[in-house]
Amino acid sequence: MLEDKVAIVTGASAGIGRAYALALAAEGATVIAAARRLSDVNTETNTLATLVAEASSLRGRIYAHTCDTASEPEVINLIEHTAINFGRIDVLVNNAAVLWQIDALDVSGDVWDQMMITNVRGPYVAIRQAARHMKQQKSGSIINITAGAGNFSPKSNHPKMLPYAVSKAALNRLSYFMAAELKPFGIAVNSLSPGVVASEAALKANPNVLSAGTHKPATPEVLGPALVYLAQQNSETITGEVLHTDEFQKTWPKVS
Repeated sequence: MLEDKVAIVTGASAGIGRAYALALAAEGATVIAAARRLSDVNTETNTLATLVAEASSLRGRIYAHTCDTASEPEVINLIEHTAINFGRIDVLVNNAAVLWQIDALDVSGDVWDQMMITNVRGPYVAIRQAARHMKQQKSGSIINITAGAGNFSPKSNHPKMLPYAVSKAALNRLSYFMAAELKPFGIAVNSLSPGVVASEAALKANPNVLSAGTHKPATPEVLGPALVYLAQQNSETITGEVLHTDEFQKTWPKVS
């Protein structure tokens, strides 16, 4: 389904990003999986190194690339390294993000800036660089991983998540803007919300995720189908949308 396609997934060593990288590789894509570290002394499982090994039996291949998306030079290097070494960029999944729960009136300027740099500027820089290659191809799909906290409706405060919510709202606006900007070049740009996922990051931020009973596991089987579908879109099919994984094959794609 995605043979001969080259995809980049940021924040790919664990959780949601890891599931996305595996799902794309299972469909035959060559995946450049990016995260801040190749390995981690604190874990032997959720690392880029173990991700590459886990994908060895899949139809596609996964290659590791260290990249801190808060660093503009590192994001530029990730995109250019991919284009030079693999010849093209077909799919960009902006998944890397940070989340801290802080009372709305206690957020420091440094925390605010760090969250905006990672969650908004990082995806923008990746889009800016990748779009240059996609425009030459006249094709591509960019998927920004968002969250319900960034929605304007239904109205919800999402306690202690103000800067995160603002960053995801900005990411959705970035998707809308870039969808229109890149439509003439055949490039799709969408936001995808995975919903409540019992990833390590989510459990660390909110230990009550499991007891809420609305969570889903961070597996390619559960999270992958919606992302793989969006990875195949172009500007004439689905673009400029904010979509939810739980609604895939229900409310979207629309049947004409």
